[in-house]
Amino acid sequence: MAGARILVIKQECLREFVDAEPAFAAIRKANPGVPVDLLTTQAFGRLAKGSPYFDRVLAAGGFHDKAALKEMVKQLKRIGYEQVYDLDGTRATQDLKSAMSGFRGPRWVGPRKVLSRNVETGPALSAPALQRMMADAKVPMENRLPDLGWALDGRKDAANMQPSWFGISGAFALFLPSDDPQNRWSVESYATVAMELAEANILSVILGGEHLADFAHAVLHAASPDGRNAARNSVIDLTGKTDFAQMAMLARESQFFIGGASDTLHLCLSIGAPGVV
Repeated sequence: MAGARILVIKQECLREFVDAEPAFAAIRKANPGVPVDLLTTQAFGRLAKGSPYFDRVLAAGGFHDKAALKEMVKQLKRIGYEQVYDLDGTRATQDLKSAMSGFRGPRWVGPRKVLSRNVETGPALSAPALQRMMADAKVPMENRLPDLGWALDGRKDAANMQPSWFGISGAFALFLPSDDPQNRWSVESYATVAMELAEANILSVILGGEHLADFAHAVLHAASPDGRNAARNSVIDLTGKTDFAQMAMLARESQFFIGGASDTLHLCLSIGAPGVV
């Protein structure tokens, strides 16, 4: 494959990005010496740049409208790819496939139809499905858990990759509330643990997406027995305030986590952080 270049597409949610790590490794291993690029979104850009699997990370916006798709196709054709691995299977990637097809279009590995994504049923392209897809493409993928231990490589010294950037000093634990309100541990339970950790001089840091901000605020308020702001010294709300690389850093530096089913939980587990689910 002299002169060839490979493109991997992975733009969908944090949990699916984490679950795709064994596939990233398999593609890299199956193509020694061949440049491999990742097409992802800005949200995953800094996290992905710590990966040993990609020579270049193209952190672009979405390409759901025709103008954005046309511009993306022009850029990808200008770079020139012989092989594309679509690890998303979205309408957008199917449109991209159609736009890039032709006499000199790349070979394409990916789902044959658009996958439906449902929060309740889990990832559209599950780990077993991804493994089967890779096997069909003759790219052996290890049957193992994701390992993003490389996530902080080369970025440990950046000022905003330190706990102190967020006002954290000393020992701290992460609270990872479930994304599903029906299965989420109660405000009172998290607040009680936060107060007990404060007695042991351990700060509680609430981590997750912006959609959890109201819940996090309720925990912070409930952890103030006097109804004032005493919890500010024992609880920090970082929901919606970190990128994925910073989440990985906090997972690495934390004492442990306490949490429920969430995308953030998948990232923390892939980093090797200890904790209780």
